[in-house]
Amino acid sequence: MKDILTLSDAIHLAFSRPEYAPEIKRDEKGVLLSMTTHCNQFVNEVLSFIGFGDLEGKMANDIVDFIKAHPQWSEVSMDKCQALANAGTFIIAGIKAPVHGHVAIICPGKEKSSGRWGQVPSCASVGKENTIGRGINWAFSEMPSFFAYRPTL
Repeated sequence: MKDILTLSDAIHLAFSRPEYAPEIKRDEKGVLLSMTTHCNQFVNEVLSFIGFGDLEGKMANDIVDFIKAHPQWSEVSMDKCQALANAGTFIIAGIKAPVHGHVAIICPGKEKSSGRWGQVPSCASVGKENTIGRGINWAFSEMPSFFAYRPTL
């Protein structure tokens, strides 16, 4: 499916959910005790919008492993992501980490300038900070991998 309006609607509907705000717990002195984020649930909801519900219950690391091995997903280079998203292709940016990785959706828009990575695609990210339309450099501390959804008919 390539449909920029469906992609944009799916991202904005999921992004607007208040339950995807980070859950932060601090002690009486304000020291951070824990933080729970919902990037996996956000990405699952966006993809479920188009009928790809195979990510339900998967954490970010599991999502990266799953789409990397799935025949309907193809790894793409970062320099192709913005044009693909602007044409309506669903793209997940993801990175694995020892405890929890992170996943985000590349959203339609314009590339942004990053001091460390050059021109980067815009993304919708739910995590420590929820952002939409910023470059992926705001959502990831290390360069993620990018996966385009290419459904078979």
